[in-house]
Amino acid sequence: MKDYEIILKEATQGMGFVPNSLDAMGKKPNILGAFSMLYANIKGFSSSQTSAWTGMKILLKNLRWTLQAKKESHLEVPTYLKDLIAHVASNAAGCRYCQAHTAHTAHKNGVSIEKLQKVWEFEVSDLFTEQERTALRFALAAGSTPNQVTPEHHKNLKQFFTESQIVEIVATVSIFGFLNRWNDSMATELEDKPFQFAQTHLANTWNAGKHMTKS
Repeated sequence: MKDYEIILKEATQGMGFVPNSLDAMGKKPNILGAFSMLYANIKGFSSSQTSAWTGMKILLKNLRWTLQAKKESHLEVPTYLKDLIAHVASNAAGCRYCQAHTAHTAHKNGVSIEKLQKVWEFEVSDLFTEQERTALRFALAAGSTPNQVTPEHHKNLKQFFTESQIVEIVATVSIFGFLNRWNDSMATELEDKPFQFAQTHLANTWNAGKHMTKS
């Protein structure tokens, strides 16, 4: 039995079948668990038959999966690369708020200013490894509308990343898809630190637009 069977059962009660997307997420149970809780809190549980105890069991399992993922963090996609993936995907989606945030965070996590400024030259710049290029190529395609991901993108990812790492990469693009929609729709005002960082270091490729600070 799959460790996340309780989530699949909940989905089946509500939909009548198991969505293949959940099985794919299940390669990283902590991601599946977090998504399930987010979905339930936004849209409600899939079935009216779901009890409070079922929700609590999913929450407890999610806590265990999160702790397990922390123990196995050395097997995950490096944080700095997730930041760059989020940065490229957010720019493809057109969210300047998230672009400023992800650049600021990437620098805090060790990405040099020069590398950030060359991120749109990742295909040719010697500052990027082939592994990084492959991930950023995917992020650019996945963050675009309509989606531009092809089987070739996945084939190339598999040369450098495990299945669970690919799920992490897709999840990184996807959570920023949520944030891109949220912040652009809400015209979220940029905080001072990411605004000043982007204004100073990304001036040639970035402007605050609707997210301009009002203070």
